[in-house]
Amino acid sequence: MYEKEMNREEWDINVAKELWGLNHSIRGSIITVDEEGYLVISLGEQKIRVKNLLEKHGFDVAYIRVLPLIERAIRTVYEAFTELAKVHGFKGSLQPVFPMKVNPIEVVIDAIWRYGEKYKWGFNTGSLGELELLSKYLEKGGRILIYDGVVSDSVMKILVRFKENGWRVIIDVESEHDLDILSKYPEFEIGLRIKPLFRPGGKWAHSAGLEGKFGLTVNTLVKLREEYKWIEERGRLLHIHPGSQIYKWSDMEAFINEVYNIFTQLQSHGFPSIEIVDLGGGLAYPYLDTRDGTIESPDYGLIEYFNHILKIFSRLEKHPTLVYEGGRYIVSAHRILVAKVVDIRPYSTEQAQSLRSAQVEDFLSNVRSIDDLKKLVNEYKKYIHKSKQVHQYTLEERELAEDVVSKVRDELLAKIYELVRNKPSQIESVINDPLLYKLVTSPSKRYILNFSIFADIPDSVLVNQYFQAVPAQRLNEKPDVLAVLGDLTCDSMGEINEYISHVKTPLEASDWFTKMDLRLMLIPGRRLKLGGVPLHLPIKGENYYIAILDTGAYQDPLAMKHNLIYGAPEIILDEKDGEVEVKIIEKNGKYL
Repeated sequence: MYEKEMNREEWDINVAKELWGLNHSIRGSIITVDEEGYLVISLGEQKIRVKNLLEKHGFDVAYIRVLPLIERAIRTVYEAFTELAKVHGFKGSLQPVFPMKVNPIEVVIDAIWRYGEKYKWGFNTGSLGELELLSKYLEKGGRILIYDGVVSDSVMKILVRFKENGWRVIIDVESEHDLDILSKYPEFEIGLRIKPLFRPGGKWAHSAGLEGKFGLTVNTLVKLREEYKWIEERGRLLHIHPGSQIYKWSDMEAFINEVYNIFTQLQSHGFPSIEIVDLGGGLAYPYLDTRDGTIESPDYGLIEYFNHILKIFSRLEKHPTLVYEGGRYIVSAHRILVAKVVDIRPYSTEQAQSLRSAQVEDFLSNVRSIDDLKKLVNEYKKYIHKSKQVHQYTLEERELAEDVVSKVRDELLAKIYELVRNKPSQIESVINDPLLYKLVTSPSKRYILNFSIFADIPDSVLVNQYFQAVPAQRLNEKPDVLAVLGDLTCDSMGEINEYISHVKTPLEASDWFTKMDLRLMLIPGRRLKLGGVPLHLPIKGENYYIAILDTGAYQDPLAMKHNLIYGAPEIILDEKDGEVEVKIIEKNGKYL
């Protein structure tokens, strides 16, 4: 199989776009590569090089906010719904809202307000602070506001102001506490937030199901209705949340079906006034857009999502208003974190001197296949383990031991490269052996970047969120090494040490490996999890920048101040009257 497919001659930009995750359905036409291998932001007729943008303003680290990506996402959602509504004969309407928890900073909320004006894009808030921020738009024209936080008199005072200024305000109820307070405000419509029985997979699966944090169980709702009869009349909205980032279509489909069932049952059991359905924010954003059905890469998209919702709700005699609440889809792509490499260190031991080991070379001279190599590696592993237990090294012996370890590792990698290059099908034996796979996908370098994972991409630490890393230059060149990305903090968790490779373009077997350290970085048609990011070794004097993509959701509000390293400057790109506008926000950041 492999021998027949290896028919490409050299590295090119198309392969680079696959390796570094730039073929993307949401940002792919805007964040891309130019003919000279630079990462660019393409807006209108302009192609702005990310590297040049930072160098021009003298930044070693910055957030680039591409606001037109928010506009594009908003428009895509509306157009997808409209087209599929025609297909299914759906007569209800779309009511999009932006959940402010996803990114409540002023520049983002302002973009949602401006770009969403013609679609009447509303807001979903869950706290007093979010309501206070949104109050800036109080008198700029009524939108819909769905409040799903804990209700208090302080909250109600602000919500009254919104209602008085022409906003449609719907308040979710989740407890008797909420109903007690809302009894004093009969002018407000309410939403019934119900817990689903179904519990999908994913990092946030715990937020769904009967044990989930949000919503009422149906039996609690039935009991509360006996005391608070008015909820039948004032109930306008059904709100059910499945948890974030539902990456399996089968799970999402099952959840949508349950929402439909609950809606029809409530309407026929005393809640005929419910006319709006909010399916929560479970639509998964593709941090890796290869449709693998994994946490990083969902196996469905916006079209499949809307298609199924509209198909089943169009069966009803009266079609409801459907709320779209997918915040990640709207803002994830708009923020790019860019940081310069400030130091390069060996990941493990490296040969300090030219070492010739007759024993190692004799062993390797007898290796004819991957199976032979496995035996050698296992023997070597036992030997190293035993020597560590029974021997205390002098400094000279330790230096020699480290050189031997480096020598053996490098020779083993060279041997794997040689065997696979000569017979590509042997790669199966490598990737199916845990020890060999770890060896061949391990990093050789540690790149220290001028950034803080805790401040700039905190979800990398908090929930092991995958973010796509890509060099800002030399994308037309084959990578030299696999490298871990380390930040400036003194915390061992301040590293990115996982990379997912999924290249489909056929390549010669020699191009599956990095150029300098001979690590495996791809196999055509296979998904690989690597121990480091494929990168180039910077040329002397070169400012080598690395971009971390899709950081626009949750990272701003969750930012930490670990080691007091925080406050990156921002470069905000927007389009007005066909021209690109660039705005710089200096923050006196505490970096290098």
